[in-house]
Amino acid sequence: MKRTCRALLVSTLALGAMSAPEALAAAGPPLPVTGVVASADDGNVPANTLDGDLGTRWSAEGDGVWIRYDLGSSKTVGSVSLAWHQGDTRKQTFDVQLSDDGSSWRTVVARQVSSGTTTQPEVHDFTDSAARYLRVVGYGNTYNDWTSITETAVNGADGGGGGTCRYPADVLDLTNWYIGLPIGEEESPTNVEQPELDTYAIDPWFTPTPGCDAVQFRAAVDGVTTSGSSYPRSELREMTNSGSTKASWSSTSGTHTMVVEQAITALPEDKPHVVAGQIHDGSDDVSVFRLEGDDLYVTNGDTSHHKLVTGNYVLGTRFQAKFVVGGGQIKAYYNGVLQTTISKSFSGGYFKAGAYTQANCGNSSPCGADNYGQVEIYGLTVTHGSTGDPGADRTVDVATSAQLQSAFANAQAGDRIVLANGDYTIGKISGKNGTAAKPITVVAANRGQAVITGGQLEVANSSHVTVDGLKWTTRDTLKVTSSNNVRLTRNHFRLTEESSLKWVLVQGANSHHNRVDHNLFEEKHQLGNFITIDGSATRQSQHDLIDHNHFRTIGPRAQNEMEAVRVGWSGISQSSGFTTVESNLFENCDGDPEIISVKSNDNTVRYNTFRTSQGTLSHRHGNRGAFYGNFFLGEGKAGTGGIRIYGQDHKVYNNHIEGLTGTGYDAALQIDGGDVDTSGALNAHWRVYRATAVNNTFVGNASNIEIGANYTLPPVDSVIANNVVVGSRGKLFNEVKTPVNATYAGNIGCRPVRRPPASPSPPAPSGWSTRCSPPTGRCTGSAWPARRSTPRPPATPS
Repeated sequence: MKRTCRALLVSTLALGAMSAPEALAAAGPPLPVTGVVASADDGNVPANTLDGDLGTRWSAEGDGVWIRYDLGSSKTVGSVSLAWHQGDTRKQTFDVQLSDDGSSWRTVVARQVSSGTTTQPEVHDFTDSAARYLRVVGYGNTYNDWTSITETAVNGADGGGGGTCRYPADVLDLTNWYIGLPIGEEESPTNVEQPELDTYAIDPWFTPTPGCDAVQFRAAVDGVTTSGSSYPRSELREMTNSGSTKASWSSTSGTHTMVVEQAITALPEDKPHVVAGQIHDGSDDVSVFRLEGDDLYVTNGDTSHHKLVTGNYVLGTRFQAKFVVGGGQIKAYYNGVLQTTISKSFSGGYFKAGAYTQANCGNSSPCGADNYGQVEIYGLTVTHGSTGDPGADRTVDVATSAQLQSAFANAQAGDRIVLANGDYTIGKISGKNGTAAKPITVVAANRGQAVITGGQLEVANSSHVTVDGLKWTTRDTLKVTSSNNVRLTRNHFRLTEESSLKWVLVQGANSHHNRVDHNLFEEKHQLGNFITIDGSATRQSQHDLIDHNHFRTIGPRAQNEMEAVRVGWSGISQSSGFTTVESNLFENCDGDPEIISVKSNDNTVRYNTFRTSQGTLSHRHGNRGAFYGNFFLGEGKAGTGGIRIYGQDHKVYNNHIEGLTGTGYDAALQIDGGDVDTSGALNAHWRVYRATAVNNTFVGNASNIEIGANYTLPPVDSVIANNVVVGSRGKLFNEVKTPVNATYAGNIGCRPVRRPPASPSPPAPSGWSTRCSPPTGRCTGSAWPARRSTPRPPATPS
């Protein structure tokens, strides 16, 4: 989207009876807030943001500080209004997140920057969504690391899909265009030029879509046409000089490129033909993208079926159309793939984009406004240069290490560097930037047959680089340093180890949104991790994704530093990572007491399977972790464990834990004690506050739910609810240390026996029941803890 917000009071252009309606209404009504808390404050408390006084504020220092608003119950939220302290002199960077439970968060406004021009509230819109909690996460401002909000309003539904827009110019950059419309006088359709175009819309012919992610262009068969055409159009015409001069260029001088991200969404009856993007010269169209029913063509002058792009286009399918003109040639691309090269010499050239319906009332019925062609445009860019072909993606074939390093040195967006079968020594990729649509890809011609036997790959200060299908036997760590959107996919890692070695390391300042997926990692026998997510000295790399990998055979057991995956480390454990580890398989990962070690805030581990792996999934440092949907299958192997947590506000739910033999540190679920409370050394075991363990299933484990097995400070305010514990070989539930203010509700615990116990079983504690299956089963007396929860003590000063 070109713009994220616009003042709601904008003058409206009027052309006769026409007006500029809004695609989205103003912010929805403010919702009542029942509570507000924050990660920290300096004495300017969170409640100040709700007192209606722009002279008071909430303030906190640090990267990732947050303030959370509780609506009391689930409400439909459409936007948030934020007023910033000194907002007229500095710009604030922040996220907006929503949550149903106050633990699992979804980001709806990412890395937004305030205007820096006002101290009044600014509306930040997003797709209407149900949530109970809204959180603003701050990352400092243009002057310092403080986040300071004077007033907040959480607004209800506004019927929108994200973004505030009233005009097409809020979605697309229309500086150098004018719009021709299918309305007005016959042979004299309405044209709207700049500067009026910047604040113009007309529904339904030229208007933002409800989600503010595209502009709708519609032309009905009964629309008015120009004197030189029989067909109506709602179409942009290229201009220059901020819209004051008609564009006119030559196919033989310079390079001229138009890229349109679009979807054709409607066709007229009887003659279902629409043009969606074209090159025009001084007198006629030169080449267009033309849909006829299901068939999408690129034309060549009057040859309407010059090149069939696809014979199975489905209305509403988004695609990229691209024309590159230069050297007397037109190159037409569809979704980045060259479709045809047309030799053409012409002058007076210009681009057009929109919906040009190739039907009228003479060949299409009914003759009315409800019979139309329509195109939605999501992105539109035009560039003009002196030389080169920006549309030409390159395939660079390499067969030697020297050729590979040369390809790295000369890499550009869209390059596909293809490694022939063989062994390679690899080197560094530095300062190379692809794009989401045109990544730099390093790929094996045949997966697993290009083998990296030497050297070290470091992707540094780069973006949108993909490494695909290689086999790695080198002795050096693969590093991603100060980079973003780097992807390692479908590789086979079996590195040669002589001493401690991390295999994949993500590090450095400003690393974010990297992904490691669908790889095989196996046979690690020295210290170090398969994957390590670090960052800078103060902040973890953020929003990285580790998914669909197979990790197997790491060991023998070490005391430390041999986790399969480590996310964060003690020194940066107070920063937020937003890392997700999901849908991986861990087999025989026996190298460390922690299979996965999480050591920072706001990370998620979900949908993984841990099979016959010694140790636990551990939230060792940091707060607000979410562990859910995982399977732990010990199969009776010695030392197999489940989940262990320290810190604040963790959620453990919907996990299946079966056949584990561990106790204490390795219990199926260990809500452990701590050796520091709310302050202390970053490498200490931080006391557990407000842990929630719900809807988990425990089957046949040596020890199931344990509380406070280690260290001196018992957990505070834990909620243990709706768990099922059956078939245990030890205690179903064990309060090693009596928790403070714990809540138990709806749990079911049962250990069937074949004969009555020697003495009567004690009654189940409050919050537990003893239903068994089959009905004849009985529960033994050792099923329940001997101690119960105590009242909460006074808070420990921090």
